Amino acid sequence: MFLLRLLPPLPREISLGLVGFVFGLFLTVHGVQQAYAEATGVRGTVTVADCTPATGGLSDLWQDGWACEGSFAATDRTVSVSGVTVDGVVDARPADGTLPALVDGPGDHTATRDGSGSWKIPTLTGVVILGFTAWRVRTVRNLLRERRRRAVPTAAPAV
Repeated sequence: MFLLRLLPPLPREISLGLVGFVFGLFLTVHGVQQAYAEATGVRGTVTVADCTPATGGLSDLWQDGWACEGSFAATDRTVSVSGVTVDGVVDARPADGTLPALVDGPGDHTATRDGSGSWKIPTLTGVVILGFTAWRVRTVRNLLRERRRRAVPTAAPAV
């Protein structure tokens, strides 16, 4: 953050606005996708066949969770898929071997975990970040207006 203060005001505001826009958009889109899956997906359970440790990368010194796969069976018995991967990282390995999940249909190969409202936090956080970013755009606009005002030469008074 200290290095950001070394930038002149205009590039600093533009870079902060760009970062806010990208991060806010990412969170909002992620939340909307989860909400769409909860609204239109077929509810059921994934019977876990295999879970492998999921780590974020080489620099991680701990395990982030589990990447699981198995077979999906709908609660209403309309859809059955025999080779689905659970979307995302599961925090704890399921003790009973099942996970609540949603799929789009019989041809789906990825099951979204049924979070029952887990989409709300990322979506609302993304919208708030986008709101603050829009507010920062006003600051950038004022800085650009001030720069233009200084650049316009003032005419010398006629004598």
